[in-house]
Amino acid sequence: MHQFKFLKDVVLSEVFAEVLKEELRSQKSLIVPIPMNENKMKERTFPQVDRLLDSAAVPYIHLLGKNEVGLAGKSKFERMALQDVFWWNGNPVPEKVLLFDDLYTTGSTMRLAAKVLKEKGVKEIKVLALIRA
Repeated sequence: MHQFKFLKDVVLSEVFAEVLKEELRSQKSLIVPIPMNENKMKERTFPQVDRLLDSAAVPYIHLLGKNEVGLAGKSKFERMALQDVFWWNGNPVPEKVLLFDDLYTTGSTMRLAAKVLKEKGVKEIKVLALIRA
């Protein structure tokens, strides 16, 4: 994952494509990737979560934007205290959503994203991450 995300080895997304395709092929919920903030996007040059889904040919839609708050390097306590990390981008509200991220560490990212979705009226939220750290 380090080589994929930080060394910008985009081709590695294809390594995970078959596993993701198999896991998500029968998914009835709308797949929503965890977004990157603009600074991370400039730094990494590609949205790694989107690239994983693209390589697996899995349809998805962005419903969230991400503020400049970074979770990397923060303790679990600091992550749990964060608020307003994500914002709704104005797309129509679906009934069922599957949040997808590349890495699940403390669960704070998923919890904060799910909070926004729930506040907007999403009735069912599932989460899936490629790797659990």
